[in-house]
Amino acid sequence: MHALGRLLFWLVGLVLAIPAGASALALGVLNEPAARDTIARLGLAAFAAIFRIAAAGGDPQPVVETLFLGFWTLSTVLVVAPVTLVSAVGEIAGARSFLLYGGATALLTAAIPWLARGGAGDPGALGAEGRLTAILFVTGAAAGLVYWAVSGRSAGRAPAR
Repeated sequence: MHALGRLLFWLVGLVLAIPAGASALALGVLNEPAARDTIARLGLAAFAAIFRIAAAGGDPQPVVETLFLGFWTLSTVLVVAPVTLVSAVGEIAGARSFLLYGGATALLTAAIPWLARGGAGDPGALGAEGRLTAILFVTGAAAGLVYWAVSGRSAGRAPAR
């Protein structure tokens, strides 16, 4: 019965933590000039491609589906996967530390771009990349801390009194 209750707590914690992380990411990206410009350019290019295909009499649905799938994949990798992984490890270990949930999720989320490119990068380009890393760190911290507040504080068995 305890395992079923923890599973329910885990799911409720994730249902609340994922939107918190997504909100932190959206706020951070919209307030960072380089990311905001990149999103505007990508949106304009996507709109132009869809409009061009539709004006030529083609079906723009494959382009729209590809864009949706790309957005879904990116948001899953940046927001859903880190908090899910850290919360699962924390629940299995019975950890109750906000540092584990908040800190590990923040570090994992911030490390995703570095891990995706195999640690390669230009060490001199710390401007926009450093700001993006900070945004991802805050995104992970927000998701992890919301998870901890909802479910992580009561992880594991209750200590013996």
